[in-house]
Amino acid sequence: MLPLAGSPTTSLAAYSGQNATATSVEVQSVPADEGFWVGSSSGDRIWVQLTGARGESPFTVKQHDRVSFSGTTTPNGTGFAEKAGVTDAEGRTQLEAEGFHLSVARSSLKIISS
Repeated sequence: MLPLAGSPTTSLAAYSGQNATATSVEVQSVPADEGFWVGSSSGDRIWVQLTGARGESPFTVKQHDRVSFSGTTTPNGTGFAEKAGVTDAEGRTQLEAEGFHLSVARSSLKIISS
């Protein structure tokens, strides 16, 4: 999907509900316990929201980690950025503008390198 996420002229709506697979993508930042940005830059990225059992994930994702996963392109829904814990400084405006994120089961996430 990238670089579509960073393009103001292209919508992620065309990918709604579709599976997405990432192989060794870079984590741009980790502003939330169960969510983080992946992509090639702060302008060309998409939000990953981990899903699954309640509570904290059994691992810690850090900025510049390389990760692989499979997930689903999901509409954000009302108030998603706030519920995910993304502030203005952490990209709330971008997340809201994109309107979609990747829902990724914790069991699907693999940290390739730190």
